[in-house]
Parts: sequence; C-alpha cells; structure tokens
Amino acid sequence: MNSPQQSFVVTNLRMIVLLLSCGLFSGMEAQDIKDVEETGIVYRNVRQSGISFNSTGLSLNYRKGKHLTGFSLLLGDFSFSTMRDPKETRSVNPFSDNTGGYHYGKMNGLYVLHAGIGKQKTINSKGDKGGVEIGYGYYGGFSAGFLKPVYLTVFYVDDQDGGVRERVEKYDPAKHYPDNISGKASFFKGIGETKFHPGVYGSFLLNFEFGKQQQKLKMVETGVTLDVFPGSVQLMAYNEPTNYFLTFFIRILYGKQWNRK
Repeated sequence: MNSPQQSFVVTNLRMIVLLLSCGLFSGMEAQDIKDVEETGIVYRNVRQSGISFNSTGLSLNYRKGKHLTGFSLLLGDFSFSTMRDPKETRSVNPFSDNTGGYHYGKMNGLYVLHAGIGKQKTINSKGDKGGVEIGYGYYGGFSAGFLKPVYLTVFYVDDQDGGVRERVEKYDPAKHYPDNISGKASFFKGIGETKFHPGVYGSFLLNFEFGKQQQKLKMVETGVTLDVFPGSVQLMAYNEPTNYFLTFFIRILYGKQWNRK
C-alpha cells in the first residue's frame, strides 16, 4: 500500500500533468488576433521580468511569449528561487565576532530553477483608456532543485593551552549546539557537495496590470506554486524530509509589448 505521503505526491503529479494538458497547448492552434476596435492595439510579443516575495524565500522571474488572442497569452516561464523552511529563525551567539548569525537546525539550503510554459488570460481589460487590467494564469514545467549542505564555524577549547579556537564544520545536530556555534561559514563552503533533485512544478496566479502605457507593463501578481520532487528533501534537522513545497507569493513585474519580430 502507498503511504499517505506517496499518495499526496502522486495526486499532485497528476494535477500538474493535468495543468499542462488542460488547454495549455490547445491555445497553440492558429487564432486570429481580435479586432483593434474590440481590444485596442494588440501587441503580438510580450516580455515580463520581476521579483517574487515568497512564503519560502525570494525568486527572480522572467517570462516571454506571444498573444494568442487579444485576451490570451502563451508564455515561457523561468525563475530562480531560494527555499527556506517556515521554522527557520536567525540566531546570533553573543560571544562570537560573527555578527551575521546562523539558522539553528538548518542542515541544507535549497535553490530551485523553474523552466516551464503557461497561459495567461484577461478577465477585465483596460483597453486603451487606462485603469487596471485583471487576469489569471497557470503554468507548469520542470523544477531543478540544488541542495547544498550548511557549514558553520564552531568553538573548540584547545587541549594544550586551554584557548578557544574556531573550526569550520558541516552542521551536525548531534554535536553542534547554540553554545558552541559561532556562526555561519562562507556560502561557498560545501558547494562541491551540492546534490541535484529534479522535479516538476505547477503554479496558479492572479495578475493586476496597471501601466498607463500600452507598450510598457507594470504588474502585481499573487498566487501559489507547488514543487514536487521524487526524492525526499530535508532542510531542517528536526523535521521529517518532504517531497513537496507549497509556496505563496506576491510578485512585482515590469515588461513590454511590441510587434516587431
């Protein structure tokens, strides 16, 4: 029998496959752009980029594509995201010169690249009169997760002279505690031990575009993204490994539309 966690992963994998197949590629059929009188000037090419403030960290986003109709876009979706556990809290050892602090219990850092495709549709168009344009979008594709171990600087008492020394060690919850952790080591320490975790993702969002110029886009989005990995990923020492990450986000995007090839 499948465990509840396995069943959850299978269910979400099916959801993402459905997301990709349910109308995603159907929009690639030849469609005429609607009359200018109905939608205002329609620009065929679109590019968007921005930053997301996520419940699990931050991400940089980039999308590029074309109008299928005056109210529908087909876009390639690319992003780079940091992933953190909600239980992460920053700690500082008052007896250390390392003022950058560290996250107690954090074993690994997760960084995710997304590459997918999606559709965006307009619910309420602002036309050529200004205002706020409201739409929604759904995206799906591949996740490339990179799991890097956390290294810390740790206090040790020298047996010869009784002095205190610092060593850089990979975090081990069995021997590293708040009283002997000085702080976090360099980000690049342990980068050669990074492990690759391939997966899939699906995303749904609401989009609000309020740029005053038709060719220049200013947007705010909010939505949710689900990443699913076949292999378990562990970020915190005292949490169970997980196969999925559910992320809520608010995104700020700028972009442009144009007709030249």
